[in-house]
Amino acid sequence: MSVLIVGSTSVIGRAIAARLEARCVVKTAGRREADFHFDLSRWQELPAVSESFDVVVHVAADFGGEGDPDMVRAEVVNAAGTLSACALARQVGARHFVLMSSIFATYRAGDPYYGIYALSKRHGEDVARLHCAAGGMDLTILRPSQVYDDRGDCRRHQGLFYMMADRAQAGEEITLYGAHDARRNYIHLDDLAETVARVVDQRCIGEYACAHPRSVRLGEMAQAAFAAFDQDRQARFLPDKPALSDLPEIDDFALYDRIDFWPRIDVAQGYRRIRACREAGA
Repeated sequence: MSVLIVGSTSVIGRAIAARLEARCVVKTAGRREADFHFDLSRWQELPAVSESFDVVVHVAADFGGEGDPDMVRAEVVNAAGTLSACALARQVGARHFVLMSSIFATYRAGDPYYGIYALSKRHGEDVARLHCAAGGMDLTILRPSQVYDDRGDCRRHQGLFYMMADRAQAGEEITLYGAHDARRNYIHLDDLAETVARVVDQRCIGEYACAHPRSVRLGEMAQAAFAAFDQDRQARFLPDKPALSDLPEIDDFALYDRIDFWPRIDVAQGYRRIRACREAGA
């Protein structure tokens, strides 16, 4: 089997490529360090790829922002760029398109943290459904929750998670705004990469959440970080500050039974792995 991964420099794309390389031929497309140059912001320019691939896995994304240029860029990359990735899949003869979306794509106006990223990822799902249905291509949509790793490559988008590790390591206090202990869901990069590899191996078709089966509260996260660094402490809440909101509950785990794999790394183990990685100097 041969797989083309769109998103050569993304943390998730690199992890998936590493996991699949032991099982099949893997090549990448992206703006940098790729086998084929492919800039999703220039969605109308498909790369000249003469090779054939069985599967295309699309993981590239833009996280947007609040400014007009940020919103336009996110929509171009996440929506029009997904359509372009589908066109590339058809060009290389793929019969299976795997779209790495986000759990944020399920959010609606009024939900906490709803914004251009959530909206544009949902638009990306819509165009993938349209294109794949018209072309007779199998489609898998995966919606990961918040992704973290041992080395901190995911820090840019998971600042709160790594802040807790940093402060626990330094023996400093962890403070949390508000009196509400907000709910979060984190999935480790290794578990996500294995999930995607099995989806590709087994040609698992459909739309699925990719989250850890157990959500956590921020206070529990802080306690896990302190424990990982041998600190007998807990977070302190600041009730005079605006409280953080819960993220919507995730209760769809049908994918894991289908691929015979459930995420194995919970937040407590994740923080222990982060400590081990830091102490090893990785």
